[in-house]
Amino acid sequence: MMLLKKVVVPILSLSWTCSFAFTLRYQKVQHHRFAIINSEDEYEESSTTKSRRQCYGIINRRNLLIYGSVLLPSIIIQATAASADDQGSILDGEKQCKDGRIASESQVPGAYQQLCMSLKERTFKLQSSGDTITVAQGTNSAGGSSVAGRTGVAVWNSGILLTRLIDEINRNSSIFKGKTVLELGCGAGLASIALAKFGSSSVIATDANVEVLELAKQNFDLNNVSSLANTAELKWGLLDASEYDGIADVVVGSDLTYNSGSWLALAETMATVLKRDGVVLYLTLGHSGFNVQGELGGFLQVAENAGLRVLQEEQIIVGQKLTDLLERITSNDEKQVINANGGVRAVLLGKKTSKKFR
Repeated sequence: MMLLKKVVVPILSLSWTCSFAFTLRYQKVQHHRFAIINSEDEYEESSTTKSRRQCYGIINRRNLLIYGSVLLPSIIIQATAASADDQGSILDGEKQCKDGRIASESQVPGAYQQLCMSLKERTFKLQSSGDTITVAQGTNSAGGSSVAGRTGVAVWNSGILLTRLIDEINRNSSIFKGKTVLELGCGAGLASIALAKFGSSSVIATDANVEVLELAKQNFDLNNVSSLANTAELKWGLLDASEYDGIADVVVGSDLTYNSGSWLALAETMATVLKRDGVVLYLTLGHSGFNVQGELGGFLQVAENAGLRVLQEEQIIVGQKLTDLLERITSNDEKQVINANGGVRAVLLGKKTSKKFR
């Protein structure tokens, strides 16, 4: 883009300026010539009238050429520069979103959006295993360029933090290894892919959106985890969740509690699919206009009525707290982005009937 602005645009401007000067000079000579002819007394009236008409015609054509010489290069330069700016934005976006960074977001009708969502794919490095995950995004697919009503087609900051948290827990704990893990609201499948890489015996990635599940399946194939990770359509609530009754050793999810109207159905789903001694790892990240503390607090009250309770974190992740892990896995710049939108909270839940975690 800098080459365009410093070299190409000045060359275009110079060439059009020279063309403009030549046009003015040529038309001035022609105009002067007809003025001389027009001033000679021996010309008849009809000849003089004809000459005047020719002169006026040349003047009009001259004005047209002048306007065109001035306006056309300006239009071309602005259009070219705009195209370069768009390309530059894409390149800047790729740099800003490199290595799965947390990016600032803005509110759009019906959802939130960020620059990283416009990329066709993103890559993430798992620290505990050394694997690199590539996740294709469907933001610009046939479904449209917006995430409104189809939020799962893009990777969200909350999904990135959940994956990092799972990655960090995996360093000092084996709660995922050899276990059946079910993800609620899997989206593009980032966390499920990581869980498959960490040695889970089976990963069930669930979502209510068929388009999202198809994208997750493509990403499983892309990352060679299709033998361990599968997708399943699951709408929250006792009726649909009963098909997976007691199947999961671990349930994970992120950014699922922004709508208080779905709290009961979500809590019932968690309690139904979870084994008696199973664990739920849930993370919620703030957005503009949302209070993370109030949101999670309200959901936990509903979850308790559904048969779940908050577990002591040190029992699950070998003497470490989730708040300490979250602090460790985010950079200072990312902390600013997170705090500007209300912060982040993570919690471990288990069944009240469990005798393992007392």
